[in-house]
This record gives sequence, structure tokens and C-alpha cells, in this order.
Amino acid sequence: MALSYVRQAEDRGKYAKMAQEEGNYAYVVRQCQEAVELSLKACLGLRAFR
Repeated sequence: MALSYVRQAEDRGKYAKMAQEEGNYAYVVRQCQEAVELSLKACLGLRAFR
């Protein structure tokens, strides 16, 4: 499950980069926020299995 969160976070980063190139900065912020949240969930998920 943690790996899935990491992949989703990477996708959000790609979408953020595309949005930045288009000048859609509000969407960039939203996608980056989601990427951070997903990354944190991945870290916490891995920690739960230790």
C-alpha cells in the first residue's frame, strides 16, 4: 500500500509541473499538497509495519 501512495505522489508531482508550465498556480499548490499528504501516508504506512 505504501508503494501505491508513493506512485500517486509522483503522479501529483507530474501534474503540478504541467500546471506550472500552463500558469495554473492554484492547481500547482493543490497537487503539491496532495503529493506531500500521500508521501506522509506512505511513510506512516511503512512505520506501522516495523
